[in-house]
Amino acid sequence: MAAQHTRFWLNFPPQLITRPLLWELCKEFSVVTNIRQASITDEVGIVSLSMEGEGEEIAKAVAWLESQGVRVDPVEMNTIAS
Repeated sequence: MAAQHTRFWLNFPPQLITRPLLWELCKEFSVVTNIRQASITDEVGIVSLSMEGEGEEIAKAVAWLESQGVRVDPVEMNTIAS
């Protein structure tokens, strides 16, 4: 099975902002992550994260993040072909 590359918006609630969830994610699942953009305050954490790996492993990683209380939304890409 070929590796997939997917981007997500992660929304962290205040109680999870200081927890190293992305480190835990990489230790638990066979995915490579790359933070593309982030905005963190005392009230909320918003992260644009790219994730690369087998589709099933990405799905498990996303389900785990959601089970921890992180809202995960796919980044919708609008591409204009030239």
